[in-house]
Amino acid sequence: MKNPESSLSSVDLYCALMMGEIVPYYQPVIDAGTQSLFGLEVLMRWALADVNSTPVDLIAAFEEQGLMPEMTQHLLRQVAEDINELDALLPDGLHLSFNASPSQIEKPGFVFDTLSFLAALPLEKYRLVVEVTESQPLANTPEVAGTILKLQLADVAVYFDDFGTGCANLNCIEQFNVDGLKIDRLFVEGLSSGARSASIISLIAGLAQSQKMDVIAEGVETACQSQALCEMGIQIQQGYLFSNALSKTQLQQYLAA
Repeated sequence: MKNPESSLSSVDLYCALMMGEIVPYYQPVIDAGTQSLFGLEVLMRWALADVNSTPVDLIAAFEEQGLMPEMTQHLLRQVAEDINELDALLPDGLHLSFNASPSQIEKPGFVFDTLSFLAALPLEKYRLVVEVTESQPLANTPEVAGTILKLQLADVAVYFDDFGTGCANLNCIEQFNVDGLKIDRLFVEGLSSGARSASIISLIAGLAQSQKMDVIAEGVETACQSQALCEMGIQIQQGYLFSNALSKTQLQQYLAA
C-alpha cells in the first residue's frame, strides 16, 4: 500500500499553494503559572476537507517533492498578514514559532526568508522562534552553525523540537548553541502512567537550566500533567488542555474572549 504522501505529486502540491489551499493554523502556548498567552506555534493545514492526508503526511510530501522552501514562504506570507490583522489583540513579547526541517536550515536562502518574514511584523513586538524538527540529523557544518548564529544575531531564537525522541539528542546540545528545547508529547503522556517519564523530563529540564536554555512541554492534555510539569519548573506548556490548533478566525475569537 502506498503512503498517503507518495500519491501527492509536485503538481498537486504546487497547485495547492497557488490556490491558497495550504493555510496556517495557530496553537497557543501558555504560561501555566499565570494562565496567560506566551506564544503561538504556526502549523500547516490543507483547507480542503476531502484531502485524506495528515499534516505529518503533507510535510513529508513537500519534503519528498523538494517544495518545502516554497511551502514555508507561502505559509509565512499568510502568517504575516494574519498577525498584522490581529496585532491589537496580541500581547507584546509574544513568541511566534514555526517548524523547519534540517534540510531547510541547511539551504542558503533560509536566513533571508526568515528575516524577510520578521521584517513584515510590527517592529520589536514579537519574538520569532525557529523550531528545528527531529526527523533528520542536523549536519554539524560551518554553514549550519553560521545559519544559527545569523538568526540569533537578528534576535531569532532557535529551539530543538520533540527533544529526545529523534535525531535531536544530547550530542546536538554539545554541537549547536540553541536557545531552547521542546519536550516531546510522548514523555508528557507518560506522566499519567509512571515515574520514568517524570525522571526523563526532570533531566531534560535540568539540562536546559544548566545550559541557560528555555524549555517548553508540548502535548499537555490534563490538569494533572500541567501541575506535575509546573512542579518541575516547566511553566511554559502547549496542548489540548489549553487549546487545539486554531484557524485565523478561531484565533481571533479566542483572543477576544
